[in-house]
Amino acid sequence: MREALLTPAPVLEAPPRHRPTGSLLLHLEADPDRPLLRRAGVVRLAWDGLLDLVGDPLLGVEGEGWEGGILADWIPFWRGEGREAVLLAPPGVTGFALRVRGPGPLRVFGGPFGLLLRRFREEGVEARPRFAHDPWTGSHLLELRAHRTLLALAWQGEPAPLVRGWGPGLELEWPGGEATLYLALAREGDGARTAALHLRRVGWEGLLGATLRHLEGLVAGYGGPLPGVYRRHLLFAYHFAQGEALEGEPVALTSRSPHYYVSGAYWARDGLLWFFPALLLADRRRARTLLKALFLRHAPWPGEHAQYLSGPPLYPGFELDEAAAYPLALARYLEATGDLDLLPEVWEPLEGVLARIREERHPALPLYRTFLSPADDPVPYPYLFYGNALLAQALARLAPHLARLGGRWAGWAAELAGEAQAIREALRREGVRPRGRGGVFPFAFEPGGGALLGDEPAGSLLLLPHLGFCPPEDPWFRRTVRRILSPENPYHYRGRYPGEGSPHFPFPSGFALANRLLLGGRPAREALRVLREAPLDMGYAPESFDPDTGLARTGVGFASLAGFVAYALSTATPTAWARASGRR
Repeated sequence: MREALLTPAPVLEAPPRHRPTGSLLLHLEADPDRPLLRRAGVVRLAWDGLLDLVGDPLLGVEGEGWEGGILADWIPFWRGEGREAVLLAPPGVTGFALRVRGPGPLRVFGGPFGLLLRRFREEGVEARPRFAHDPWTGSHLLELRAHRTLLALAWQGEPAPLVRGWGPGLELEWPGGEATLYLALAREGDGARTAALHLRRVGWEGLLGATLRHLEGLVAGYGGPLPGVYRRHLLFAYHFAQGEALEGEPVALTSRSPHYYVSGAYWARDGLLWFFPALLLADRRRARTLLKALFLRHAPWPGEHAQYLSGPPLYPGFELDEAAAYPLALARYLEATGDLDLLPEVWEPLEGVLARIREERHPALPLYRTFLSPADDPVPYPYLFYGNALLAQALARLAPHLARLGGRWAGWAAELAGEAQAIREALRREGVRPRGRGGVFPFAFEPGGGALLGDEPAGSLLLLPHLGFCPPEDPWFRRTVRRILSPENPYHYRGRYPGEGSPHFPFPSGFALANRLLLGGRPAREALRVLREAPLDMGYAPESFDPDTGLARTGVGFASLAGFVAYALSTATPTAWARASGRR
């Protein structure tokens, strides 16, 4: 395989310092050390990407000696020289608020302003700013226009500030005490100026209370290890691995963070295998809404490497695990909720998914090909053990729910269950290498031909018991685990922060942390220690990290991975936590 045909992750010499926050309607990127907001953005489904309003900074508070922190594991705040600033993005409105307290004068500044469109890479959008004051609502208004308004920002101050500048930048001043800015984004000026007024009518205390209740509701009930790590990962994933587009439609995406190198696009793997189980923990009503939208919008192109947010392929290439993600996510939702009413609503696109998978069936065996691996790279052999096991378990877990509907559904249930069993038997018969008692599960193989022993953290053989493919004491699986977690695996990294990587990211992987947590035992305890002690990506699991320093090396701002880690933490046992933390 020629290296030029791979698209490996860009390696970072030094990971960026950043503080993500926001809501489903709005993503914000702030500086973790000083009260500076770098950008505020929205999902634009019509533009198939993320539209960000930026400045140098977008918004900042004057002062020195600041130190930053986060309230409720999501709300940034800063304190310094007797002053405090808090940045708040309440749920349900495309707006945010900044409260500043301290001795005067209190000065807030920002600009000049511009627009950026993100989808993998980032590009500037040519737009001319128009600044105004609206006497009807009392809002100050910025419209970024081409032939029409592309994005609008409006703000109101409480109390009213001294406006020293509004265009091309922002300069506001209060005599001291306490001041709040209410800001809103919209597709045009009318929506922005009225939303800013709405925020001011609700007031800071109302917005803060609603936000805290919302955040607590998402993380309530968690009793597992590292509760702070769990809450931060879950809240980051909830707000940055999905969103509500400016057009009012739910979307799932790799990440809304500008620091993730392929943000602003849809992968079924990210949305359905990694993020969706965490969403089920946090918000089942939202999980139903999002799952239905993904089936209707994206399932017509099942298994494509990456897709535009509006649905069609963006980066072609069939991936079996991404196609299998649809029946597995549906099965997980039905297991969690028993909501059989969803099945008829998504059955037509699900039939299309299964039909596309059947196109990749071996001519004589119940095994299925893939073109790309879970790391999105070409495969050395077309049959991946993990991908076929994932498909088998997806079909097996979905079948009982079809059977509960009776009638014709029962016939489909029997068909899926039979195929799942046939895949499992074929994998054990054709896949194990070398054959016999001393064999292991390979990463990739050709029935009757060659095989590659190895693993990929993004689609790991370590997950087979968690998926239900085999018990953890299965002798073939135990030998596979020993090989993956040993120097026999060329991408097993030792060091202070050990883990497994792959050619796509030759460092210990954040996926390996989740895989180890789901595996249990000593590997889970090691993963808990890494999550507790390593700096990673501002505390979030990155795609990969340095085994010695623990700093992120690839894939920072990776929101869907954060969801996978949160989900894996929810399965960790109290025994594993006690041994990892020294607690008994």
